[in-house]
Amino acid sequence: MSQAEPLFSGFPAVEPAAWKSRVLEELKGADYAKIVWKSPEGIAMEPWYNRSNAVPFPAVPTARRSNSWSVCQQVVVANAAQGAEAALSAIAGGADAIEFRLSDPSLVSASRLATLLGGIDLSKVEIFFSGAIGDASALLGNLSTIPGFESACGAILNDSSCASLITVARRPAGFRVLSVNTERFHDAGATITQELAFALAEVSDLLNRATGSGIDAAAAAASTEVLFCTGTSHFPELAKLRAFRAMWLQVLGAYGVDPASAPEPKLFVRSSRRSASVLDPYTNILRLSTEAVSAILGGCDTLQLASFDASGAVLPELAERITRNIHHLLREESGLGRVVDPAAGSYYLDTMAEALCRDSWKLFQEIEAAGGLKQAEADGRIEAMVAAPAAARQQAIHGRRRSLVGINRYTVPPSPEVISAIMADPGAAEKAAPDFERLRLRMLGHAAKGAKTPTVAFWLHGEPAKSLRVSAFAEEFLRTGGFEVQAPMALPLESKSCRAITEEEPDIVVLCWTGEEDLASLPSILGTMQELHKETLVIMASKPPENADDYLKAGLDRFIHLGSDAYACLLSLQHKTGVL
Repeated sequence: MSQAEPLFSGFPAVEPAAWKSRVLEELKGADYAKIVWKSPEGIAMEPWYNRSNAVPFPAVPTARRSNSWSVCQQVVVANAAQGAEAALSAIAGGADAIEFRLSDPSLVSASRLATLLGGIDLSKVEIFFSGAIGDASALLGNLSTIPGFESACGAILNDSSCASLITVARRPAGFRVLSVNTERFHDAGATITQELAFALAEVSDLLNRATGSGIDAAAAAASTEVLFCTGTSHFPELAKLRAFRAMWLQVLGAYGVDPASAPEPKLFVRSSRRSASVLDPYTNILRLSTEAVSAILGGCDTLQLASFDASGAVLPELAERITRNIHHLLREESGLGRVVDPAAGSYYLDTMAEALCRDSWKLFQEIEAAGGLKQAEADGRIEAMVAAPAAARQQAIHGRRRSLVGINRYTVPPSPEVISAIMADPGAAEKAAPDFERLRLRMLGHAAKGAKTPTVAFWLHGEPAKSLRVSAFAEEFLRTGGFEVQAPMALPLESKSCRAITEEEPDIVVLCWTGEEDLASLPSILGTMQELHKETLVIMASKPPENADDYLKAGLDRFIHLGSDAYACLLSLQHKTGVL
């Protein structure tokens, strides 16, 4: 019987120096930094890591026997009976965890909790509570009267400073009553480094309160649920959870917990709301899938994905089913639950996680020196910390240096079903939509009033392949603002072409000229355009030349290019074309 050939034995080993030398040769003089990726955190990541250049990362101990996670669905509860029906439907569809988001504190009464949980096998389905809980101790006391609660797992997700909940009689060991929630920081625009530092600081605050009340730090940690949101930057989000799991032991050690017997963190992960599309809901399926993989490979215990359709265009039952099926496909088809720690041993991820640990631990120490997280929040320090990166992220999105598919890049007109759902409640849609989609919602509202959607014509001149590329850029640029685009026209630079390009009375004409001498014709063309159709805005798809002001004074409205603040440009163009 022949010996099996070792995997990759047909490929010779490559030394890093030889590899880099070959890369520099292929770059043909271009800066090597061109292929060094900078994560949204600003972490510079080499394109290749191996034993010689990877940074050692501490092992993340785990007692798991698989990488399984609970499929959690949120049920908003205004009525106990209706909430119970929705929960049972989700469980029948494959959810094995339910988060009850209560809309009224009266829902924590014993009778209403009995209605809410009566049909659920609490030994098989995890239960979480959030929202308008009111008195958490009353909730816990009433839960203890529910048959089967003694075997329940789950948590109270609201931030609670009452560490004495740990000692409540008949509390199941698997039901956690303390929580660390970073969602507010994520939604405000915090970086991953900041999210980690704030989570560590909140854990420290909680343990400090617990030990100050005479409660064992290990018991408090075992009774804590840690909630993160996961965004679409796959590797950093994956590394975030691994970094937290490593630093968790360091924080517990500072409170005297032996690492050998320390409880593992229980990680509840939600999908991010920062990048969800309202107008193009099906792109959210891709976003949710990326976020789910990051959370699962990072080691989450419970994963909750928001419905992919925020517009209400898809029947809620179908939207929830499709969203739940992301979990099932990753579990059953991709087998992501079969390996205990699938990210372990990746030089790339270890290097990234180590950088996150280093930076977030430094920030955590600064917060501790300032009196802890609650004090830093009260002083406005946390808000100030988050403001700068949040503004930078928004700038990157507005300038389209950061792409959000279906939002500020590669947009398509919304389907009739989406338009119908949005027009039924435009206020809710606008509240949920990102900035670029608000521009398109304004355009939909403009059309709904019976007004004409502003149109854009494209005047091509110069090398055909180049001018077509420029017009493709300009077309995509204008589409993100909801403008209606016409087919490009290749025309010579002469007066009669002005008549041809304005024949259908477009609101905007985009000049996609690529010849070196084309700008010399611009003043005369602008003069003719103003004579023919004074209301038409003329813009040029090009970087502004040194004498750009001269062209602007001659009647050109603006230049659009890769460095433009696209959001500001589109908003201005909407105003100038009568969209209010």
